[in-house]
Amino acid sequence: MLNGERLTAFTRLISDETASHGNPLSLGFYTMANDAEAILDGDAFFQRHAMIVGSTGSGKSWTTARIIEQVADLPKSNMVVFDLHSEYSPLGLHENISVLRIAGPGDIINPGEDVIFLPYWLLGYEDMLALVLDRTDENAPNQAMAFSNTVIEAKKQVLIAEAMNEELETFTIDSPIPYDMGYVVEELTRLNNERVTNPGTGREINGPFNGKFNRFIPRLQSKRSDRRYGFLFNLSEEHLKTDYVNNLVKKLMQSTDSEVPGVKIIDFSEVPSDILPIVISLVARIIFQVQQWSLSIERHPIALVCDEAHLYLPSRNNAGASEARALSHFERIAKEGRKYGVSLLIVSQRPSELNSTIMSQCNNVISLRLSNQADKNAVCNLLPENLGGIQDFLPTLGIGEAVVVGDSCLLPSRIKIKEPRHQPNSNSVKFWNEWNEGNYQQNLNNAVRNLRRQTIVE
Repeated sequence: MLNGERLTAFTRLISDETASHGNPLSLGFYTMANDAEAILDGDAFFQRHAMIVGSTGSGKSWTTARIIEQVADLPKSNMVVFDLHSEYSPLGLHENISVLRIAGPGDIINPGEDVIFLPYWLLGYEDMLALVLDRTDENAPNQAMAFSNTVIEAKKQVLIAEAMNEELETFTIDSPIPYDMGYVVEELTRLNNERVTNPGTGREINGPFNGKFNRFIPRLQSKRSDRRYGFLFNLSEEHLKTDYVNNLVKKLMQSTDSEVPGVKIIDFSEVPSDILPIVISLVARIIFQVQQWSLSIERHPIALVCDEAHLYLPSRNNAGASEARALSHFERIAKEGRKYGVSLLIVSQRPSELNSTIMSQCNNVISLRLSNQADKNAVCNLLPENLGGIQDFLPTLGIGEAVVVGDSCLLPSRIKIKEPRHQPNSNSVKFWNEWNEGNYQQNLNNAVRNLRRQTIVE
């Protein structure tokens, strides 16, 4: 065993050795030697995926913000942060971090420069069906087949009209090509009402799809008219142009240059919870596919930060239709992303609820305080067998204190996380203090008005 002085000296040696590797990533200071900077190997941290876990109030958001800020300081940084609660918007004060928002109901008519629309035509075939198809409907197979054929025909018409002959020869139903949803609804309505002549009797009978879409069409129309889904369906002419995907990809994936910040924080707070997994996975899928189809010599690495990942990356046993579609995309990124320069940073307060396939691919773990036994077990299952004792002191970690294990550090380390320059909106409300000394009056009328408008106005 090392005594206190030897352990402190050894900790400083680890710090110096890790810093000598290149691209050091500084989290804070070692608990055993508070004058020794805790530095990780930045390449190793992102190459093999990473995970930040901790109970609410343990300092998880601070740790994430600390890493985001250091990435933003790099001259050619490239990172996308999935922000579910507008928690990381204060980081937009950094000159190399931009904050974007998925369009909410209040952004449909006059959207700002920071607003993003994700047109329905970017959804893959299975993702679109997960959104509009009721699998329990006895006519679901017929509905899926007819919808598929109609969408392919609609995309074909666009390619012909724009003389995109090469694309016409190779496109699939999942190709990012705009199509007119109005045409699709009209064609499905025609099939639903179709009457044909029986060649044997000459009498008019119901067509093969007559009545098959009685439930499907109203469900699709309901989604189209719901203002909560405006970022998918309430589109302008710009969003229906073939080059819109080029502009969107540049906004999401352009690394640091004179016009575009390298770190992009995307606010998903106004996306309905029932389709949140599909929407987040749509962004992730677009990024992965662009990386996949880029020339290897031109490929620039990018990291995806998945905050509150347990909400959209649950275990398979707890996944509904939308979560299942999100999992299929993220599982592929977890398993193949390293080949194409796509890294995942998973952030969650409930590691026991996370998808095991994605967790198993995270070779770097930053664990803050965890008290729940299931969560402790989930983290310890990722560690080497000789480190099983770590779970015994996970509940004893202080606020902002973490255990770091993985390829990015020479040895498992206990680290005090340094406070980020711009603090996220994650501070806990001081209930007792506010009840005792609070000197402001909550404007409930304004809150109700914002609730009706589905947008926050001060």
